[in-house]
Amino acid sequence: MAPCFCSLMSTPVAASTSIYKFISDQPYLSLLETKCTTMQDLQKIQAQLIKTGLAKDPIAASRVLAFCATSPAGNINYAHLLFTQIETPNLFVWNTIIRGFSQSSTPQIAISLFVQMLVTSPIQPTTLTYPSLFKVFAQLGLARNGAQLHGRVIKLGLQADPYIRNTLLHMYINMNNLSAKDAYMGLAAPGDIGLWQRECKGDADALDQL
Repeated sequence: MAPCFCSLMSTPVAASTSIYKFISDQPYLSLLETKCTTMQDLQKIQAQLIKTGLAKDPIAASRVLAFCATSPAGNINYAHLLFTQIETPNLFVWNTIIRGFSQSSTPQIAISLFVQMLVTSPIQPTTLTYPSLFKVFAQLGLARNGAQLHGRVIKLGLQADPYIRNTLLHMYINMNNLSAKDAYMGLAAPGDIGLWQRECKGDADALDQL
């Protein structure tokens, strides 16, 4: 049976290096990363992972789920099935399944998964979790929910993260909430080109609708 890399590394760089080495040392995981282009390919590789016992390894399970959840050739429903079979999802798995559903035809499930994460998991959301949710609130027009989550981000001191800032601004612009956008822009870095470009476009689009 292949070794399990369940332990946490001392630093993010060390963890990334070890994960890369682990994947490169496993032929079927290497195929998944480099040659898998269809769900049929994925299921063949998954069958071999199950046969070798590697399917139970957190890294292997997360990579299979990531293909299903985020690849253009993936299947989000199959990803969700795999997710329900993971006994203790790690942060990567939570973020991946939430992001996958945020990009799907049923984005509201991403919100349900986020609530499930808060209620049932000892793992806390990070700066990589929230952008997907702000995109969902923008898409569904859930202004109140988006504002509540914005409040949580501020409470946690995460509002300075550039990915969170960008998706927050995108949400407020999409909802044509210019007053909230203006207040929020006061928190943005003047040199953040992406934010200011979106601000200008959002203002122009909103004025066109007046």
